[in-house]
Amino acid sequence: MKVEAKVRSVHRETHDVKTFRLYPEKKIDFTPGQYCLVSILDSKKHKNISKPFTYSSSPTKRYVELTVKRMGNFTTAIHNLKKGDRLLLDGPRGNSLNFDETVKEDVVFIAGGSGITPFMSSLRYAVENDLKNNITLLFSNRTKKDIIFEEELETINNKNGFNVVNTLSDDWSKDWGGETGMINSEMIKKYIDKPPRKVWYICGPPPMIDSMVDILNELGVNEEKVKYESWMIPGKGKNSN
Repeated sequence: MKVEAKVRSVHRETHDVKTFRLYPEKKIDFTPGQYCLVSILDSKKHKNISKPFTYSSSPTKRYVELTVKRMGNFTTAIHNLKKGDRLLLDGPRGNSLNFDETVKEDVVFIAGGSGITPFMSSLRYAVENDLKNNITLLFSNRTKKDIIFEEELETINNKNGFNVVNTLSDDWSKDWGGETGMINSEMIKKYIDKPPRKVWYICGPPPMIDSMVDILNELGVNEEKVKYESWMIPGKGKNSN
């Protein structure tokens, strides 16, 4: 479904990430984890270009939110949007990272950087609907200033079966209270009891995806319980589940 949407508000999440709240002409019924193709209608340069972005808002809302990291020409053009600018949204699309009440098992989300966006949609949906899954988020960033949704994640941490674990891979201060280094087998075993019994969702850069899939395989997790998608080629993840 293609639908026009206007920018209602813009919120800066980090130094290079913004969230755009959009009001589409028609309500978009999507499942947390899905994405849409976005075109900038008011830009002659980008009007005929479509790029995929994951919904970061809960599908229960009338609006949709897209959280965009500035990485190139198109995302820079997105970052320059103002209230009232128009986008064309083509979606929803994808099923690699879908999460809703049909998932009965406890869940682990593993996110790298802006790979957090599909999981924010899922976490918000789970909170709103009081889902009974125990959910753990392992969230890797380079530095503290790169943590998207930091305050909101702190709010839901340790509530309603949620556990948020932040780790910084490149730079951290002495007063940093979270984990350090890349997500690895030891970190997973520290926070996750009986990994083979969980459903695993992974979104991040390709090297992270490959590493996590290998680690989960070594921990005895059945490949059918591992769902993943690379944010560098959103909508084109290797797992078709």
